Amino acid sequence: MEMDLICSENLRRIIEEILSNRKITISKDSKVCIIERGFELEKGKIGIYFDMESINVLMDYLDYMNSNKEDFKNVITGKCDDDELKVLTYDDIYYFEAMGNDVFCRTENKKYKVKEKLYELEERLQSKGFIRISKCFIVNIVKVDRIISWFNSKLILKIIDINEEIYVTRKYLTEFKKFLGF
Repeated sequence: MEMDLICSENLRRIIEEILSNRKITISKDSKVCIIERGFELEKGKIGIYFDMESINVLMDYLDYMNSNKEDFKNVITGKCDDDELKVLTYDDIYYFEAMGNDVFCRTENKKYKVKEKLYELEERLQSKGFIRISKCFIVNIVKVDRIISWFNSKLILKIIDINEEIYVTRKYLTEFKKFLGF
């Protein structure tokens, strides 16, 4: 993300560091400007005003903007057998599976290796309709066709389109039921 910065010289280094820590680069060409109160905003730009009393509010706002940007990033990159990378939307993914040290995501037609670990995906995807169901699986709940009770307090999930079954293990059963609301 880029922003212009208009401020006094004695605050410039502090604000540059605040922006740099949030991976925001300073560019005179940017239409969005962080501007210290008392300075002129160029015509045609949007200004986010601050002063020393509101610098914490500015930092909170920048953190909020960065976290929201991640919320809208609904894609993951997977590598297939041909060493080609494929950009996959969360809607295309049926489940993630850990096998040894590798994690794969399953689409309707193919499996792709992803660089993220299962616990990282679990955190990232919990608000996107994905739920951890075992030590090795995270499933996209909208890709589940049927849920079948099984012995030993397990559930079997029948996955649509690909005719596969995945087990919800006893350890994850309570959280899974809470996720579904029963």
